Amino acid sequence: MINSVVRWRLAIAASAVALSAACVAASDVSPTESLVAEILADTNRDGVISSADRVSSPEAAIILPNIGDVDKRCPGAADESQSDAALEACHDAQDDVARAPEYFAPLRLSALPTVSAAAIGTVRVNGAGADQIRIFLKQGEGWQFLDAATVLSSDTLRAGAELGVDARDIIRDRTVWDGRADIAFEVIDDDRTATSSVPVQVAPVILHNHLETATTIFAPQSDTQVHEAFMQSLDAALDMAAPNLPLKRLNTTDNWAQDFVEFGYLSMPAPDGAKTIRVAIRSPQPTRSAGRALFDLKGPGFGVVQTGGDDYHQADSFGNLETIPPYEHDGKAYPAGRVIYGDAGDGIAPHTDFTSFFDAQAVQDPILLDTSWLIIAHVDEFLQFLPADTARGWTIAIKDVPTALALLHDAQANGHGETSAFSIEGGPSMSINELLADAAFLEDNERARRRVEMNLERLLAETGLTEAEVIRIPGLFERAEWDDVAPRASVREKDQSPPPWLDEEGPGSEVIVYGPGNLLAFYPAPVNGILLDADTYILPKQWGPVIGGVDILEAEIIKIYAEAGITAWPVDAWYSHHVSAGEIHCGTNVTRTIESEWWAQ
Repeated sequence: MINSVVRWRLAIAASAVALSAACVAASDVSPTESLVAEILADTNRDGVISSADRVSSPEAAIILPNIGDVDKRCPGAADESQSDAALEACHDAQDDVARAPEYFAPLRLSALPTVSAAAIGTVRVNGAGADQIRIFLKQGEGWQFLDAATVLSSDTLRAGAELGVDARDIIRDRTVWDGRADIAFEVIDDDRTATSSVPVQVAPVILHNHLETATTIFAPQSDTQVHEAFMQSLDAALDMAAPNLPLKRLNTTDNWAQDFVEFGYLSMPAPDGAKTIRVAIRSPQPTRSAGRALFDLKGPGFGVVQTGGDDYHQADSFGNLETIPPYEHDGKAYPAGRVIYGDAGDGIAPHTDFTSFFDAQAVQDPILLDTSWLIIAHVDEFLQFLPADTARGWTIAIKDVPTALALLHDAQANGHGETSAFSIEGGPSMSINELLADAAFLEDNERARRRVEMNLERLLAETGLTEAEVIRIPGLFERAEWDDVAPRASVREKDQSPPPWLDEEGPGSEVIVYGPGNLLAFYPAPVNGILLDADTYILPKQWGPVIGGVDILEAEIIKIYAEAGITAWPVDAWYSHHVSAGEIHCGTNVTRTIESEWWAQ
């Protein structure tokens, strides 16, 4: 009897096991098993997705605005049927097509091998910028766009999935969108639901600094003989100083290539270091037609963005924009450095679109300087940043009035007072004695000296640089001859005529508004050149007093750069740029190597 009962109970148990197995086979999951969804991104920012990204309080994974033109399909500036806005809007992420997946940031959905055949999954973006984020599912060699309504099948959930994510646009105004969003993964399997999410952040636009080596020099097309002569001189200097460095022409005759564009980049961590997209940033001067020429540069890994604005104000030009190299000070790290720009002092420049754009990028915390004393009001007229053999790796060079005057006083004391202050043919006619006897000239330079020192004091306080590290390069200022026609407008004048010095070499048909300053360079500003690398500099030729066959001003400047480990190559830009209130830096532009990891702490 006992054996019969045991056999009966064993039979019942075997039947139960068989039934249970059949149920598991039918549903592929135990009804008591928990459901866990997991989406992973590069939240530790090391360039790969791994178990190290499973952290409780992750950083936001970085994604790129995919704004290049990998197929060169977008129209260029010559297509007059396209507005500026339409030219900017054409790029690789303008719709739901995966044109440039090589710039996707990776996401991964962990495999759920035991979900039932009825299981479904969704991936969606949450946050203010949800419409600016694109998500794609890797399928074989292709990519499927996922929107909030796209359902992932049980087969996909069981296998796990590789996703790619990018953004349709850059960060423009943090009050509208700060570039952050959450990507949520949800799985529903019968009456069970599981969710997981990761934060993402759109990469900011980063500006180059002078510790990065020049990769291409840009200049406008020539429409005058003096500009073409400058280009030939520049080309010859580059052949000697940097023979492998390309010199390219932009499709415009606007003489001031530094002013209507600033070059930067977007970057994110990748297994081999970083993925990057170069960016040409158009100045907030939409009436300045030269800015359209930037759309001809758009291509694979190269985008163009516009910064708004309305009229053409000189202080909204990007000669009024420079970048401090990376540093740490007072417990704060600036791994991509900081931008600086000047206040024209007229209440209208720099334009709010200018300031809000660079504020929005957040990582290169801007510093505002005073350029109200200059008629063009650009920071590149009196300072630059140079590589230095120090722990910081760089220093500040300023245009220095006292050293320039001391040089002239020494020449005078040594019996050369009657030597012409200028050595260029057709230049101003005055002797060193006459120059040093001009009380108004000396007063203007004392005013300039005080303003330069005031700006330097602020930079030293913000960076921790010491006075002993500053490189002082001789230079003088003068009052603009056309100062009496430069308006002192407190509002933007719509009917203003350009000053008389603007002729066919410049954009004289466009509305330009000047600030309240009245000073500009007397000799070509030595800091307004092109730093090619850590030891090579294209210097504006000085045309100073020649004594014993030597331009004493230029020789002293070359010596100072040499003491800093930099070889200076003089190039004549007197008639092409200096007489129109600019120098070599104003008339050229540069792309550079991409070396900083802005996300590093």
